[in-house]
Amino acid sequence: MSATLTLTDRLRRWSYLQDVELWLDPMSRRRRREVLTELRVTLADAAADVGMVQAIEDMGRPRVLARELVEAEPRRRPSWSLGVLGAGAVLLVAMLAGMGYLFGMTDALLGVGGGTAEGSFLGIRVLTTATEGELSWELAGWSWPIFVASVLALLLCARAWRLARR
Repeated sequence: MSATLTLTDRLRRWSYLQDVELWLDPMSRRRRREVLTELRVTLADAAADVGMVQAIEDMGRPRVLARELVEAEPRRRPSWSLGVLGAGAVLLVAMLAGMGYLFGMTDALLGVGGGTAEGSFLGIRVLTTATEGELSWELAGWSWPIFVASVLALLLCARAWRLARR
């Protein structure tokens, strides 16, 4: 059994294991906990022999170690957190494009002296009013293209086809 670790060594080990855990997302939660427990014990034992800094260096970079551990697993599951990030990226791009559309409509109205105009952005009805005393936008409706793109990004980034292999 290993000797008691100093606070500094425990913090180094904790930081390293946090980095490894970040890249173990495709692994099931239960298996991830088991792997991290094994790594924690292995690092503590190695630290008793060569010190924590050398033990961590011997383990290698967290991302590389995690990739090797995930690839060694017999089954891989979808990475839902990556899927959520992908869907969020699609929504962010759609929101920024929509804001550009709104500002463009406003600029065009102000360029012709003001007034009210109605338009559509990816299925969302847009009513823009721009005068000297008022500036407003009214949005109504549902955007199927944005919804479909978000769902596709979720499924593709999460690698949802891994569910079919089970």
